[in-house]
Amino acid sequence: MRIVTSKQMKQIEQNSTQYQMTYLRLMENAGCAAAQFIVETLHNVDGLNCVVFCGKGNNGGDGFVVARKLSELGADVTIILTDGEPKTEDAAKMLHLVRMMNVSVLSFENEPELVNTIVADVDVIIDAMFGSGFHGELDSYCRQITSLINSAIAAVFSLDIPSGINCDTGEAAQDAVSADFTIAFDSYKPAHMLPKYLPNLGHVTLVSIGIDPLSYNNIEQNHFVADESFVYPKIPRKEKYAHKTSTGKLLNIAGGIGCTGAAILSSTAALRSGAGYVVTAVPQLIYPIVAPSLIQSPFCFIETASDVASALNGVSAVSIGCGMGTGQRQRGILEEVLYLAKCPVVIDADGINNLAMDISIVSDAKCPVVLTPHFGEMANICRTSVKEIQKAPLLCAQELAIQLKVVIVLKGAHTIIASPDGRTFINHTGNPGLAKAGSGDVLTGILTSLISQGMDPFDAAVSAVYLHGAAADRCVERMSEYFMQPDDILIDLGRMLKEQIR
Repeated sequence: MRIVTSKQMKQIEQNSTQYQMTYLRLMENAGCAAAQFIVETLHNVDGLNCVVFCGKGNNGGDGFVVARKLSELGADVTIILTDGEPKTEDAAKMLHLVRMMNVSVLSFENEPELVNTIVADVDVIIDAMFGSGFHGELDSYCRQITSLINSAIAAVFSLDIPSGINCDTGEAAQDAVSADFTIAFDSYKPAHMLPKYLPNLGHVTLVSIGIDPLSYNNIEQNHFVADESFVYPKIPRKEKYAHKTSTGKLLNIAGGIGCTGAAILSSTAALRSGAGYVVTAVPQLIYPIVAPSLIQSPFCFIETASDVASALNGVSAVSIGCGMGTGQRQRGILEEVLYLAKCPVVIDADGINNLAMDISIVSDAKCPVVLTPHFGEMANICRTSVKEIQKAPLLCAQELAIQLKVVIVLKGAHTIIASPDGRTFINHTGNPGLAKAGSGDVLTGILTSLISQGMDPFDAAVSAVYLHGAAADRCVERMSEYFMQPDDILIDLGRMLKEQIR
């Protein structure tokens, strides 16, 4: 699956001109492909009232082609110019062709009442106002148009991306078009991969516009979707003569008064994910509660920062934060871990909340760090609101990963995994059955276990998120979203690993 930014897409189109392609031909191909999809979706457009909203750029040009093709098939087509006459030469040529067919062309600016009357009786709307070049906010004039589209009783098809959505970040402007269908041209854009965050997209389909495969040479892809072809080949196989410490020694600093289950869930998940030696570090006070549920795990006691050094001896990965609580004592333990650890450290839950006091200590760490915040924790460490994070989660994760030089796992309906080198993976596995306390603890255990066995922290984060969600998708078939609990998915995880590995 190819996912490119708007800038990369422009480069691909430019590259294609080296292979007997023109921009005008690309516009014709895009409009024809979109029209074909519309016809296939609706089965027959003969006699339907179709309104095509066209902007001044090349997205509008694509819309003119769609209008021409639908008119040829018997649709009653009206074109609405949303920003005057087209400003690009190719779009102007396409508008000239459609005018020669006597298709009605109106200006929203000059004839708003007539446009409103036509839209009141419309069957199909094609949104070709902005396309992949949009960023920022819609002004009040444009919001009049998008609000008109959104209020119409019609099937809405957006060309490339609904108007008002930044295709690179997924940020949706106020009153962005809410499409029933989005027709992506040639390559997916990052926003297309976020359907649960962007209901505006409706059903997303990808169509070819005839670009030569050589046009993609030297286009570096930084956005990916996690899938089994990435995950399973990277999971370490057990060597024939493996022993418990050669398959990963993991230190899990977790648990506190009132949160003993977090330690149990995270350590159990680590054990069930292949780690050979999982040491659970808890305050001594809760040991009698936790120990009976973790008979395979040795324990150590970390009460203060002075206990950290000996606990780190010989470990290949550390997880810290699940249910540990917040406060100066816990903050001191976290600081000492980041100061002393030579292996990767995964920070989750209360570990992240303790970081929020001063996030700079992560940048000073000498070890690789993975942060696994949900939206509330992300807002806390970024000193902003959940609403702001929700506007552009992909961008937020990317920026924080680069700023702190850490791997960010931004947990949600589409968990986003961002690397400090700019790469991002978007996860599509999982379901609402995971929306329960304890699911994050299980994910932390799986993730830290994979790292402890030798996986690169970023690869391990992508793999753990995918496996966690895929196991949940299986679990829901057995138990339902209502009944399943976070540790139930470990049975399904085991079955998946058996099928794919051994």
